[in-house]
Amino acid sequence: MRSAPPATLALAALSFVACSGAPREVATPAPPPASAGACPARPACDAPPPPALPRGFRHTRSRDVASGWPRHRGRDLFVRADGPQWAIAKFAYGPQDDDLEDEDVEAYLLRGCSGAWERLGAFRTSDDDHLHPTTEGIPDTGGRVYLDLTAGRRLEVGRHRVHLAVVGDGTSADLFIEVLPPDARVAVTDIDGTLTSSEVAVVGELLGGGPPAAHPGAAAAMHALAGSGVHLFYVTARPEWLVGNTRVWLREQGFPPGILHTTIGVTGAFGGAAARYKTVELDWLKARTGIVPLFGFGNMPSDVATYTAAGIPPSRCFYYKLDADLRGGVGHDDYRRLVPALFTPPACAP
Repeated sequence: MRSAPPATLALAALSFVACSGAPREVATPAPPPASAGACPARPACDAPPPPALPRGFRHTRSRDVASGWPRHRGRDLFVRADGPQWAIAKFAYGPQDDDLEDEDVEAYLLRGCSGAWERLGAFRTSDDDHLHPTTEGIPDTGGRVYLDLTAGRRLEVGRHRVHLAVVGDGTSADLFIEVLPPDARVAVTDIDGTLTSSEVAVVGELLGGGPPAAHPGAAAAMHALAGSGVHLFYVTARPEWLVGNTRVWLREQGFPPGILHTTIGVTGAFGGAAARYKTVELDWLKARTGIVPLFGFGNMPSDVATYTAAGIPPSRCFYYKLDADLRGGVGHDDYRRLVPALFTPPACAP
């Protein structure tokens, strides 16, 4: 993301979204036609979750907290079949992002994004007196659940969805887990200004406007990568409570499924802080999976610095309308020209 937008707009956006409801649900658009020999599309994982029947809260104070709009969010993860496998989510409400503490959450798993939902059990959200150790880089500030998925049958290579519903009122959060094969390849892409029509397009949406447009051809470029077996890592310095809105935007604009990460905080990150955040994310990916992304997409000097430091091959780093030192990267102004020139796969690769 660009250096901080005007303070008045940023504060207005924060105020508006803090009081807004859950992101709208939209139909999943059909992906572009696959190239000959392309890998099968990753599953949309959009099966309706089990119905949640509110059964009331354990604590009277929780009813007051839940009078605000739900801002629950799950944390997507890349994992290995033989490594740690966690489902992590946060439950909070209202303009102050008030934590839902010491309340029960029902968890369900859609293994392989197919078949029947599996009930994992009921789990208690954390509070200040019962915090969970930092796990997968996510510190516990209250209102979180950490589910060790290796306690049961491990997730196998593929895409999986975890659905978590608050017992008290039936509100929910979702997260996705990609279990990577040993030879997996990953592409990382920024969102604001890289995929969206401008750096601050999301502000207009949060102030009541329509969703920002995607750059022409951007979704097709990501589908071409996915069609050649590349896993997509969407990394944005937006605040954590925008996970749901961002998921909807990606789906609505026709982008293929991937793993989505935001900052953990409630204000997001800008400028140097955004670069440091993305560096931490790519360090986490390498530490957890051994993978350095094969492709990188950005639109800011901070993206150039981050991708260079991460060791992504410069010739596979693509920067949209960026007039700066690209350090060997490729500048472009039209994703539609990138698709046939660089990404059409001759055959499926793992």
